[in-house]
Formats: sequence, structure tokens, C-alpha cells
Amino acid sequence: MLKLYGGARSRASIVQWYLEEIQVPYEFVKLDMQAGEHLKPEYLAINPVGKVPAIVDGDFQLWESGAILLYLAEKYGKTPLSLEERAVFSQWVLFGNSTLATGIFVEANREREMPRLLNALNEIFSKQA
Repeated sequence: MLKLYGGARSRASIVQWYLEEIQVPYEFVKLDMQAGEHLKPEYLAINPVGKVPAIVDGDFQLWESGAILLYLAEKYGKTPLSLEERAVFSQWVLFGNSTLATGIFVEANREREMPRLLNALNEIFSKQA
């Protein structure tokens, strides 16, 4: 089973959200960042930078939320084949990981950013119907 390593209020939440969306079973390993669990040798063997999130999927280890999201989308989702479709696919994954995540998970940005982002998304999606 895939293991997701994260801490409270970390970028692991976007990976956890995506895993729930694509319905991939996983085990969440919560590291106590205040106690320095992310700097212990056991975790540094997974991510030598000592940051979260990281995943272990069988024998494969990966860290950095954007890379993890792209990996999960390609392994467990439907991936487009053409260069253009793949670019749009990456655009949406990276949008979710950076722009949208900042609006959702950074409380100071939520009130200011979310209405603007949701309006833009509504406009984009209304043209696709």
C-alpha cells in the first residue's frame, strides 16, 4: 500500500486530497515536525532534504508535492497521449498544487484569492460544457 508522509498543515494535504479524489488506498504517516521526526535518519532515507510530503509506493520513493501529484496522475489516472494534451494535463495538476492550494490552504490568502479563483474556474468550465 502506498505510504504518504506528511505533517500537520503541510503540503501533504494536497497529495492526500488528490489520493482521496482518485480513490487510491494509502496509509498516512504523520510526522511530528515540532519534534523533528522529519530529520531522523529513517525519514531522511526517504527524503534526504527532510521536508514533507514524500511517498513510498512499493520500492519507489518520491518527494516534492508537484512531482508526487504528476506521478500519481500518470500511474493511477488517465493520462493523455499527445504533447498538447499532456501539457494541459500538467497545467491542471500544477495549478492545483500551487495556485489553488495557496488559495485553499493558506488561511491569509483564502478570503482574497478563493472568490477570484473560483470565478475564473467557473468561466473556464462553463465554456467546456
